[in-house]
Amino acid sequence: MAPRDDASGGAPPDRPRNHLRALVDPDLWAGEAVVAMFPYATVPKRRRGPEGKVRTGVQQSWRRYRPVVFTSQRVLVFDTGRTPHARSLLAEFPVEQVRLVSIAPPTRFGRIDVILDLPGLGPITFETGRRERDDVEVVGRTLGPD
Repeated sequence: MAPRDDASGGAPPDRPRNHLRALVDPDLWAGEAVVAMFPYATVPKRRRGPEGKVRTGVQQSWRRYRPVVFTSQRVLVFDTGRTPHARSLLAEFPVEQVRLVSIAPPTRFGRIDVILDLPGLGPITFETGRRERDDVEVVGRTLGPD
């Protein structure tokens, strides 16, 4: 039996990362490397506007898991169902066009909000958890101000 994560009693901590890595590896470009990943990232629901409910895209009218992989050249956002298991690539952005707006300090329960300004979409909040804290630091160093 696979070891469990003692903190949560849930799935082994590497399973979602390995799943994301398996989705990304075949499509990596020459010289491209994975820098960080947020396997459990969620995006808050989008407010209803004049167009009604939004059923497609990175930010929808429902709260959604949006696993994110940061490579040396791209930021990849994945589509999921109601669980954090990535199904397919939803959007990709050149890393030089993605701007880090802010990283909020961790909440009492370990949630860290990372706001990225994505080309064509504007600022999007990705809510990450305590398991992604090291990756948040890497993203802060790579995308943060020079």
